Formats: sequence, C-alpha cells, structure tokens
Amino acid sequence: MEFRQLGSLRVPVIGLGTARTFDVSAERDIAVRRRIIERCIAAQVTFVDSSPMYGQSQRVIGLTTEGCRERFQVATKVWCHGRAQGQAQIDNSFRLLKTDYIDVLQIHNLVDWRTHLGTLERLRDRGRIGLIGITHYSTSAYPMMLDIMRSGRIHTIQIPYNVRERSCEDGILPLAADLGIGVIVMEPLDKGRYVKGLRRQPDLSPLAACGIRTWGQALLAWVLGDRRVSVAIPATSRPERVEENATAGSIGVLPHELREYIRKETERCF
Repeated sequence: MEFRQLGSLRVPVIGLGTARTFDVSAERDIAVRRRIIERCIAAQVTFVDSSPMYGQSQRVIGLTTEGCRERFQVATKVWCHGRAQGQAQIDNSFRLLKTDYIDVLQIHNLVDWRTHLGTLERLRDRGRIGLIGITHYSTSAYPMMLDIMRSGRIHTIQIPYNVRERSCEDGILPLAADLGIGVIVMEPLDKGRYVKGLRRQPDLSPLAACGIRTWGQALLAWVLGDRRVSVAIPATSRPERVEENATAGSIGVLPHELREYIRKETERCF
C-alpha cells in the first residue's frame, strides 16, 4: 500500500467510506462489517470516514474497531446548526466511536462552518482532535471552499473526484497543493455507477501489466494518478471488496497515457 500525507497525518491512499454501507443495525449485518474491518487491517486500509449524516455508521465503526482503534485513522464530521448543538453532536461522535481522540473532524457540506470552525479549533488546541477539515459534494460550493482554504484555518478538504467529475482540477486541487492541504476524495466510483452502470465491458488488456485486474481498480488507480490526492474512500458492504480496492493503492502512479485510456474507455462503455 502506498502512503501519502493528509496534512500532518500519513495515510494509506485507499481508505474506507461508510455512507449507506455502515448504516446497519442487525447483528448479522454488523458481523459482516466486523469482517470488513478485519480485512481493512490486513490490507492496510486504515483510514475510515464517517458522519452523523450516515445513520448508524459511527456506532457501527465504534463497535467494529473496539480493541483495535489504534490501528485506524478515524475521520468524522459535524453536521448541524449552532454552537451548542454542534458541540453536543461532536460529543456524541466521541461516544459512538468509542474514542477520546478523532484524527480528522470535518464540517460536513459547510453547514454553519463559521460557528463550527471555532469549536474545532478549541478541540484541536485541547488535543481532542488532530486535523480540521471541510467537505462538500457540490461543485457550486467550490468558491466558498477556496476562500476557507486561503484562510489558513483548515488542514483537509473532502470533495468528489472521479474519471468523469473533474471540476476540482481547475482550482481546488492546485490550491490544496500550494497550501499543503490534504485531499480526501469521495465518490471515486460515483457510488459504484462507473462499475455497475456500464453498457459495455471495458477492455482491461492495456492495464494488465500494471496489475489492474478489475475496472474498479482501474477507476481508483485513475484517481490516485493525481498525486495531489491524499486518500480515496470507496465504500463497500462486501468484505472481499477490501482487497480488490487495496490493490489499486499498490499500483503506483499510472502514466498519463493509461489515465487517458481509462477516461476514454469509461466514456465508451458508459
């Protein structure tokens, strides 16, 4: 597994997203997530992202990483209005995650970001959290994100980036590189659409020499081909998918011509 810098934190380039996939409550479903966590440890997929927005995700992460919390870098978010409500939500995240330290705490979709930024700075100064971040799923928020990045008050951003959504290449990624801000990539497979929604079967033969065996690996390798990306966080509900995703984190940076091939092949097949 390749490792890169996320601000001051060294992280694997493949992490684990938990939106929808860790929002479970039945014991049999939680048992499957325990197997996912076990495979994450074996494959060095140790950066795990969550949010209060993701239903039971934080609770399930807390249950499944209990006893091995030190093996993971955990990121979560605050997603509400008001200082008191924000502090209460963050306190609940510590409780659900069963931890007294959160590696990355982000302001989800910039909701009431001016209020929460002060709270996160106080928590950082008290040693309760490591890095402060902001996130947004919509490119319409990029002008505001750029302004916050220039303020010098954050360490990470989380944005969508994939073979067909490249808006961040124009301003967000260059500024992140200039300022040393870590980049967490959400939706590297567009919620699996670029694997499950293809109308034709992609030709993997030009990628075989790089160790790419599946189209999912190709798409993840495409994202990681941009060195400004710190970590991509594909989600999965299938334990066997962890190793497949992790393989993409050991391929190295693809040559430009292979990234371009993956982009064109996606368009041909989609």
